Amino acid sequence: MSRSLSRSIAFLAGALMLSVPAARADTPVSYTDNGRTLFSFDAPDFWTVHVGGPRDLVDPATDEARAVGRVIGLQPATEPRLWVGFISPYGVNSFSQVQDYLKDIGPFLVEDAVVDRRNARTVAGRTARTISGQGRRNGKAVAFTAVAIDLPNDRMAVSVVVMEAGLDPARVEDVNRMFASLRVGR
Repeated sequence: MSRSLSRSIAFLAGALMLSVPAARADTPVSYTDNGRTLFSFDAPDFWTVHVGGPRDLVDPATDEARAVGRVIGLQPATEPRLWVGFISPYGVNSFSQVQDYLKDIGPFLVEDAVVDRRNARTVAGRTARTISGQGRRNGKAVAFTAVAIDLPNDRMAVSVVVMEAGLDPARVEDVNRMFASLRVGR
């Protein structure tokens, strides 16, 4: 792994969710389920937000259908080497279930993932855990951080950040500001 990617991992893992003063006019984004806001955050200016709604996906190996919740994906408009996703998966209501969920979806986000750090944190006043490491995506070395946040009413928020080497540090600051802005619904 390149030295700059190692520094980006360390910076993101160390700085993730620290308070960052908001000096921009970011756009609020809310993750809702059945008309109830589970959490919201501010999307940075000049980032693209993609929203995939709830749907059933069929596993081609087993022919078994699985409900997939809404996924909010974000990416800087001019930086394809960074992707951030948020979801509150159905039926996942504990950190151990998040870990199982990430094992299930992880290969779709990062291939050959190797975890280097696990941390307990607080995000938006709620208990959270992070898992950081490295792997490959589309044949390129990447760093990743997965964040699990314990929400009220037996729900969990899961976010995954995937970034390639050579990323502009200002984009990492955008990600940290996004997490600092996270607000939990009631």
